[in-house]
Amino acid sequence: MRAQLWRVPAFWSNVLQGMTGAMGSRMSSSASAATWQGSAGGGALFASAPANAWDELREKAGSTETGKRLLSERAEREGGGGPTHTDNKLRLFGAKESDVRVTFYRDTAAWCPYCQKTWLLLEEKRIPHRIEKINMRSYGDKPREFLAKVPRGLLPAIEIDGKMMTESLEIMQTLDRMYPTENNMVPWGDDAALKRANTLMSLERELFGAWCSFVFQPGDRAQRMFEGTVDRVDAALKETEGPWFLGGDAPTIVDLQYVSHIERMLASCLYWKGLKIRGSGRWTGIDMWFEEFEKRQSYLATKGDYYTHVTDIPPQYGPGQSIPAGEPFRALIDGRQGWGLPLGELSDKDMEPVLPFWNPGDEGARHEACLKLAESGAKVAKFACRATGIDVGKWRAEGGGSRSDLADPYAEPDPRFVDDVETALRHITCGLLDGHEAATPGLKSDMQDAPDGRRMAVVASLDYLRLRVSVPRDMSYPAARQFRAHIQWAMDTIAGSK
Repeated sequence: MRAQLWRVPAFWSNVLQGMTGAMGSRMSSSASAATWQGSAGGGALFASAPANAWDELREKAGSTETGKRLLSERAEREGGGGPTHTDNKLRLFGAKESDVRVTFYRDTAAWCPYCQKTWLLLEEKRIPHRIEKINMRSYGDKPREFLAKVPRGLLPAIEIDGKMMTESLEIMQTLDRMYPTENNMVPWGDDAALKRANTLMSLERELFGAWCSFVFQPGDRAQRMFEGTVDRVDAALKETEGPWFLGGDAPTIVDLQYVSHIERMLASCLYWKGLKIRGSGRWTGIDMWFEEFEKRQSYLATKGDYYTHVTDIPPQYGPGQSIPAGEPFRALIDGRQGWGLPLGELSDKDMEPVLPFWNPGDEGARHEACLKLAESGAKVAKFACRATGIDVGKWRAEGGGSRSDLADPYAEPDPRFVDDVETALRHITCGLLDGHEAATPGLKSDMQDAPDGRRMAVVASLDYLRLRVSVPRDMSYPAARQFRAHIQWAMDTIAGSK
């Protein structure tokens, strides 16, 4: 999948001609910097004083109810406590740090489905561990220190008392034996339950194969086979009391084995093939199963959104093969439609459902994104300015389809626009804090005398950022939805303020 760029209003069509022919492919190679050089104009972009300084914005964001909660949870994380979170580096669950035997190596972006299921087991069983984040090959190179321990670079990996182990299923079974609990993940000693677990694990592999045949092959020839396999999975969930595959009050290794890939199936089948699984009314066992998973904070903290999945799947599995039935959903998922303000209220009836018990509301979602941006605005501005800098897109071009379309690990930001983009991000932060209506006049005022080329460089940088907001790596889905929409608002305002 090629990420969709912001649709440029007609006003800008003449401005863009002669500036760059690469906007549709995100301006690859060092030629992009030279392209912008003659078109940007001189002087500062913003005519008035900058929006509220970052220190003030951080203070305001941290004083909201959402900000207070997030800062409190961060303080707990620093001591190895608090809820599950993608930024955790140490998990103690009441143990002493000196007693920690396990180090968990997972992917930095939280894209890997095998890392996710291992992560879930560690959290569900409350196993004390340290976390080290390692790049997947699809978005960066792996550090030499890790390759010295795992020469093939496989993720996930676990280090137990200095010994390395890879392969998620083997890791999960090993950890379950090492840390027995009242409700083990594997039904050790129960022959009937073990037999059912093995049967269901085989069915999961069938489901995975049917999904690959359906999503990654042209047309819809494999749809009937895939739907039939989903029918069998749904029926298996309904065979026990409660929502879980093996019954009981909590998920087991079977549920963890399924959930990370079915999560990705929900997004990919809708996006490429137009097939709705969750909320269709056909697979109610799967609906109930996901609802129960989402009641668990350990799962919500690891859960990606549809946009993140349709961008992270191609470099891992290959490109999905689109059919016309998916086009309405593709436009909504990849931002060509529906990412602008005002946003509708989140609902359990949405294409990407958000159930009431984990819906933070419009303000709560905005304030989560606001705090994240306020705390790292200067760094984010430099990152966004890769859009017009040196070597953007080069790393992927050299590595081919196994490298993510959104990854530029060695691209250099364009220093000429960093201050401009940073000021635009301050306006976005204000919009997230108090609502975009209150922030619009200031943003328009700052735009009115800006040279066309320089404004367009800021728009390109904001678009670069908008397409790279990832869930759960950066923030929750409700917050990411607000952040992307407020970036879109700023882009539209900049483009329309002439």
